[in-house]
Amino acid sequence: MLGLNNVQIIGNLGGTPEMKYLNNSDHVVNFSVAVNERWKNRNGESQERTTWLRIVAFNGIGSACAEHLKKGDGVYVEGRLQIREYEDKEHIERTSVEVVASKVRFLGRGNNAGDEQRPVPGQPRTRAGQRSTSPADVDQAGPDEVPF
Repeated sequence: MLGLNNVQIIGNLGGTPEMKYLNNSDHVVNFSVAVNERWKNRNGESQERTTWLRIVAFNGIGSACAEHLKKGDGVYVEGRLQIREYEDKEHIERTSVEVVASKVRFLGRGNNAGDEQRPVPGQPRTRAGQRSTSPADVDQAGPDEVPF
C-alpha cells in the first residue's frame, strides 16, 4: 500500500530566507517558520506554545521565497516531511526534520507593514500591472501567470 506524507502549516518567518547554490546550478532556500498554538488547560488558564519548523524550497519556489519573504511575514507552506541524518563538525551524528515545500503562499506582512508593496506570487496581474485581489481571478489564473 502507498503511504501519504503531507504537511500543511501556517506561521511567521523567523528570519530572512537563505539561498544556497548546489553543484549543478540548482539552488535551495532554507528558512524557519514559527507556528503558534493557543489553548486553555483543565483549570481554564491560557497556554501557548511555539513550534519552529525548518522549511526547504528548491529552484522556482525557493527563488520566489528568497525574493519576496522577510522576517515576520505570514506564510502557508504545504509539502512533505523529510528526516535527514548527518554528521556535524565535531563528527556527532545529528538528525534534522524538515518540510520540503511543494507549495508556498505569502499571507502578508508581519512587523514590516510600512515597507514597500511586494507582489504576491500566485495572483494574476491586472492590466495596469497591479496584482488582483479577487479570489475568482486567482482560481482562473493560467500557468503563465504563476511565478513558480
